[in-house]
Amino acid sequence: MQVSRLSTTLPELPAWGLRSIYFLAFLTALAGSLLLAAVSNAQTLERRLKPNVQRALGARPDRFTRAIRPGVYVPSRAQQIRGVRPRQLGRKSTSHSEMMRPARTSSSTNAAALSPILPGTPLNRVLHTSQFSLSSTAGTVEQFVDRNNDLMADERTTFDAAGGAFDVAVGHSGARYEVFGGTLNNNPIGVVVIARDTNGDYQMDTFTTFNLRPDFELPSAASVVAGRSIAGREFVVVCSSGYFNSADPGDPLNEPSPGIVLLVRDPNTGGFDNSLSVELVGVGDDRLFNANALALLPNNNLLVADFASNEVRIIRDTNADGLPDTLDAVPYFSSPFANEEPLDIAVNSLGVVFSHSSGNDTTLLALYDDNGDGRSDRDEVVVEGLSIDNNLFLHGLTVTGLGDVYVIEDANGSEDGAGGNGGTPRIDAFPDPYLNGILNDGLIFVEADSSIDLGLSGLAFGLPQPNPIEHSVNFFVRQHYRDFLNREPDAAGLAFWSGQITSCGTDAQCIEIKRINVSAAFFLSIEFQETGYLVYRMYKAAYGNLSGAPVPLTRGEFLPDTRQIGQGVEVGRPGWEELLAANKNTYAADFVSRSRFTTAYPPTLTAAQFVDTLNQNAGGALSPSERDQLVNDLASGAKNRAQVVRAVAEDSDLARNEFNKAFVLMQYYGYLLRNPNDMPDLNFSGFDFWLAKLNQFNGNFVEAEMVKAFLNSGEYKHRFGP
Repeated sequence: MQVSRLSTTLPELPAWGLRSIYFLAFLTALAGSLLLAAVSNAQTLERRLKPNVQRALGARPDRFTRAIRPGVYVPSRAQQIRGVRPRQLGRKSTSHSEMMRPARTSSSTNAAALSPILPGTPLNRVLHTSQFSLSSTAGTVEQFVDRNNDLMADERTTFDAAGGAFDVAVGHSGARYEVFGGTLNNNPIGVVVIARDTNGDYQMDTFTTFNLRPDFELPSAASVVAGRSIAGREFVVVCSSGYFNSADPGDPLNEPSPGIVLLVRDPNTGGFDNSLSVELVGVGDDRLFNANALALLPNNNLLVADFASNEVRIIRDTNADGLPDTLDAVPYFSSPFANEEPLDIAVNSLGVVFSHSSGNDTTLLALYDDNGDGRSDRDEVVVEGLSIDNNLFLHGLTVTGLGDVYVIEDANGSEDGAGGNGGTPRIDAFPDPYLNGILNDGLIFVEADSSIDLGLSGLAFGLPQPNPIEHSVNFFVRQHYRDFLNREPDAAGLAFWSGQITSCGTDAQCIEIKRINVSAAFFLSIEFQETGYLVYRMYKAAYGNLSGAPVPLTRGEFLPDTRQIGQGVEVGRPGWEELLAANKNTYAADFVSRSRFTTAYPPTLTAAQFVDTLNQNAGGALSPSERDQLVNDLASGAKNRAQVVRAVAEDSDLARNEFNKAFVLMQYYGYLLRNPNDMPDLNFSGFDFWLAKLNQFNGNFVEAEMVKAFLNSGEYKHRFGP
């Protein structure tokens, strides 16, 4: 059923603005449910509405007998649960033939003191979670960053201090979506908050709060995911829990069977688009028993964890628009074991699904769709010994873009109830180096601030943001100045090279060619040829190629020398030629005074021996007359050693002979910031490949597609974003 009534009754305001109209919101609340029904909209609410944590703490799935709610959904394996999965002695590896033991968590040592999140940190590296009080309405949405990739948090900033949430998602736009079950006029309601950081300080600046009860009848909001459609529209999916206490049909916490709604953002209003927001599963229609967690597959099919049914359900995108629309009657996954009810689910970028249940010694499963039919064909135990509290609302599981799996243990700590797990609420991190679900032992990422009265719930990393190297022309050009010329761009140069690309308008083919030509122009520029390429030739003349390598120097040698020659040089600025000449003289004098050079060229060498050694290293670039002239100049004192080395390095034959080699080498130095034989290559096979292609096309880098390949490589793009 499509619902076209979703709107707001209060304008979108900054936090102080909403608080300044609290009295108006209070009067609106006094009108009660009659007013809400009359308006028939998803109402915006005063942000002082808090998550009902005590209500959530009472939603314990171990009370279920799975067949009491009237009209209850009957799972495909109804009454066929046959005990618990036997203890795993090992798990099969999809990349190795041997059996591997499931991962476990190790205690983290030397946890770093948490500093504020550094400006500019991409949101896909920021882990969001909610920390809430177990005894009051206090709560926050916290953010953590693992700066050094050691699986332990290094940085922390509080995003929202207004009460926390049961779950959090982060959209491509950077908007945070917080959901929780609240109470308004003694009625349970599902709430979604759109919270925004408008200045990049990782703190909430504005928000809008929506009541999902009037339009969609959601009595709670247990989970949320964010995605983007094929058309580029950002959307969120929110579900109610469907909690039902089978031991007490009159329990005031009981809910009808869960509903699931899809809300599409309206870029014009910042709210939701009435015409595209739809009800995916209706509240009370008994097509699900629970909906305690959601996850999106890479194709935007939606997975739903249904704890009581012991199934992972799937809502498919049947019209390929990138928006899930139809609940499949056949589950994605159904386990025969009683200890594998899916309490939470998450998906990695390759479509491997992770799921865990509750209990003191719980396992994490990896689910695989091996035949591509959109259902799980195989499952493996990948983590043992988890301590997961038995609560339908308070839990968390997520996966990074690089595959690391994060899970909340002991989410509600001391409030877990009789027979509960206890323990300090914490987040564990498990690496998945090959994104194949085979997890390595994990570490404690971070613990709650208190082991007594605080809990944790919900985990989410920011979704990939547009990569500036692909989407910002100015960023693209500026980065080339930094990578190849070791300086910030001058205004005229930035405008000129950016204009080369923007002149294409929206012509994608033109943009691609211009990006390639602009990129190559930095290597071909006078500035680089007279700085970076001169350094290359100085090393070539002095030492030949490195042992066992086709190049004369490493990036570690190249960078400081290039910066020394180019210090203050900006081609086109008055006096640049004189400054460059002075820099070259100083550099050459310094070069020949280094211990490596004086060892290779002791003062006992004759002028002829000195020049001949240089010429041999340079591949015989000097003609006989050029060689004889330099010998005479050095012997007579007309030139010193530094000047002779420069003369060989600046010989036109050497420059021509080494040009293609240097061009290829600079692809690695400039774009990838590494040597050709550094990880992940370990040898010069990649270098040799591109050199052969460039030679094959007589140095035509466009036809050889060399620059294009480096610009489009994942290694280059991942320097700046996902």
